[in-house]
Amino acid sequence: FEYLSEEDPYLGAQLVASYVTGVQAQGVMAVVKHFAFNEQETHRDSESSVVDERTAWELYYPPFEAAVGANVSAVMCSYNRVGEDETPACGSEQLLGNDLKGAMDFQGFVMSDWGAAHSSDAITAGLDMVMPG
Repeated sequence: FEYLSEEDPYLGAQLVASYVTGVQAQGVMAVVKHFAFNEQETHRDSESSVVDERTAWELYYPPFEAAVGANVSAVMCSYNRVGEDETPACGSEQLLGNDLKGAMDFQGFVMSDWGAAHSSDAITAGLDMVMPG
């Protein structure tokens, strides 16, 4: 599935935990996507999302937090750029290192979407696996 509920953080959080648990109970690794702030398909690889910390944690992160709480195996980062400096999401230390792996205590691996890693520096930001593009 591409999305369970992108519009409603509460509903998304309720759905994703059950989905992750059900998928992984079958011996299949679940991957949640697209982390983070991926809100459009048109020009998704060049648009930039500037989101303040409160909005991130209240509106965008709850489904990802629920997935982490359900021990999801992997998180796929998104194509879009983030922040005032327009860092690619797959290379954002704030998103991957600080928020996902730090504050959420995500223990799985982070993979890029196909062609979404723009630099080898993304590995130091928290990206674990690069999908070719």
